[in-house]
Amino acid sequence: MQPLPQPVTSRPPTTQQVVGVGNPVLPGVDKDRLFEIERKDGRTDNSDIDLDEADQPIRLASLSGLARLAPNGLKTQHEGVDVKCLKPALVRVLNQVEKKFGRPVIVTSGFRSRQRNARARGAKRSLHMFCAAADIQVEGVSKWTLAEYLRSMDGRGGVGTYCHTKSVHIDVGPERDWNWRCKRRRRR
Repeated sequence: MQPLPQPVTSRPPTTQQVVGVGNPVLPGVDKDRLFEIERKDGRTDNSDIDLDEADQPIRLASLSGLARLAPNGLKTQHEGVDVKCLKPALVRVLNQVEKKFGRPVIVTSGFRSRQRNARARGAKRSLHMFCAAADIQVEGVSKWTLAEYLRSMDGRGGVGTYCHTKSVHIDVGPERDWNWRCKRRRRR
């Protein structure tokens, strides 16, 4: 019978400790043997590590250039656009759009919390709050061309255009269409 694991009494390492800033602390790794390679015969071999470089601090790769690419492969307009939870059916629609136009879809609005939806003046039960809607653009494609293609798709949900943006709304809810035109000012 194996002994039960002991409860952890120490605090988890901070990000700086895990990443290696200052005094590197990695759980389960002996910091004095971080760059040693143990062979099955018990020998250690550092032949693939340049000893001059081993004394230099480790630089971490920056992901700032990839910050707008979500795990599901979708591009977002800025880091504040949340597309991580979008329904697979919606992601499939967006992938079809990319194939049709040969260019990436840029998501300008994905998931919205209730508060964010209210600030965006979204519908009270907006599908954005349920990860089932996105507002999108495709560089070099007008919103009218994009909306026309979306409306021709089988199994699509709602498609909407708005006066104040170049983005087109697409969702995987019931099929419906809207076009909010800009209101003209009345002459006096």
